[in-house]
Amino acid sequence: MTRLRLTGAPSPSASWGITAMMFLCIAAPCVAHDEEIRAPVVIDTDLGIDDTVALAMALQSPDLEVAAAVASEGVAAAETATDQLARLLKFFNRADVPLFAALKGSSGAPPECRARAAAVIDAALSEPSPFGGQPFSPPAYVVDGFRSTVLVLGPLTQLAAALSAAPEIAAGIGRIVVAGDPARNDCWNLAWDPEAVDAVRESGVPMVFVRPGPLAVKPDGWYGTSLAGGQSTSLGEALLGRMLKTIDARVHYLETLSSFHDELAVLYLLQPGLFTLVAPGVAEPVDGGATADAIAAALSRGRQRKGRVVFVDGPLPVEVLQSDVRARRDTILANNGPDEWFAQLLLNELHEHLGAYSILGVKMGLRASELLNAPQHAMTIVSAAPPTQPMSCLNDGLLVSTGSTPGRGLFRHVPGPPGTVEATFEYNGSAITLQLKDEYRAWIRAAIQDLLAHYTLEDDAYWDGVRELGLDIWQDWHRRDLFDLIPSHAVEFNSSERALP
Repeated sequence: MTRLRLTGAPSPSASWGITAMMFLCIAAPCVAHDEEIRAPVVIDTDLGIDDTVALAMALQSPDLEVAAAVASEGVAAAETATDQLARLLKFFNRADVPLFAALKGSSGAPPECRARAAAVIDAALSEPSPFGGQPFSPPAYVVDGFRSTVLVLGPLTQLAAALSAAPEIAAGIGRIVVAGDPARNDCWNLAWDPEAVDAVRESGVPMVFVRPGPLAVKPDGWYGTSLAGGQSTSLGEALLGRMLKTIDARVHYLETLSSFHDELAVLYLLQPGLFTLVAPGVAEPVDGGATADAIAAALSRGRQRKGRVVFVDGPLPVEVLQSDVRARRDTILANNGPDEWFAQLLLNELHEHLGAYSILGVKMGLRASELLNAPQHAMTIVSAAPPTQPMSCLNDGLLVSTGSTPGRGLFRHVPGPPGTVEATFEYNGSAITLQLKDEYRAWIRAAIQDLLAHYTLEDDAYWDGVRELGLDIWQDWHRRDLFDLIPSHAVEFNSSERALP
């Protein structure tokens, strides 16, 4: 068996429900080794189906700094892996991640699943676009000023060749995390090129092999085209839904590949506390249910997740909530998820009353963050909300849900035509405009007019009615359904039609 060789001088490179939702609110990443977890991650992938799901977890995680993505040959041919990885980075709006092309090699026979994997991934991604990466060179695996973590989701052929051609890069790699079981001859990633495995070991860089073990079986609830109980709002969940659209794809991913594999390697970086070392340098999950829940959470919650500054992670005690909010708490969480729940708590306390448009501002800002895969404090926002209340209250919700505040130079208010309730969001070179659909705006106007027909602004009953309206919008109007999208970067989601209240 011939391993890939590099020639020439290397060039420098740059079943879910309310209970599951409560788990998502309460669970915080188990951080055992802060320095390792915060190290920049270079991902080496041959773009199999499970690779693609693992990449979805990594590319929308707020807890991983993905420093580079390296295509490699294996399940996918070199050209296919490079093309699909470029399209995947575009799908997740990650123009900030440098892309390195795969090298052609001859380490093993093409797998029988190559055509199937390519078809499933092709169907889930947008049309091919011009390659925006650079040729591979060994320094792709290192990051200036840091010791990188190299995450290998496919064969080790290309990493071994890089270490052979440029042994000095080993000093810049802190550890290598490999998806695979070194004790099994049928582990395809490692059996493709066993000589490469030995060569990487000989480099002296610490290695961890992450294997499924008996507790990594995929849950039955995933047989739908999206995660059971998920909000169908994240790019990761959208991608999974596209990939599992056909029965054949679902059978292959959930039955033929019945256990999580490459997904576990990403999860090991995010939550090492969910794993135990069963042999020196070999980790496997310790709790099957927690593993499945954590993978589902990583796919269904994107980079918009808010960090806590003065609050501890987890939900506030119900005793601190007003009685009407307390009564709706579980339903709001189940309907809209924990990210919106926490943002709305902050917004309503800041705004000092539950207004329709401030609550919609949270939903709009969070929706834009999901569509653009943007972390907190990263998007620029231009609000075109009218300059007068109540529509101008949209701005408070936008600020709280995104962290794109005027103090950070990320927010501007440029009022648009009367009645226009919209904002434009930009991140990583992609921009979208979200506009509140006319039917929702008309419904709010009719509800307010009805209150004014019976009460004045001086009547407590009027403000009680406004509060009830705000609670209804918070609980029952899903951010997925409220806005028309004018995209320069857009993704179709698995959204259900919802009747207006």
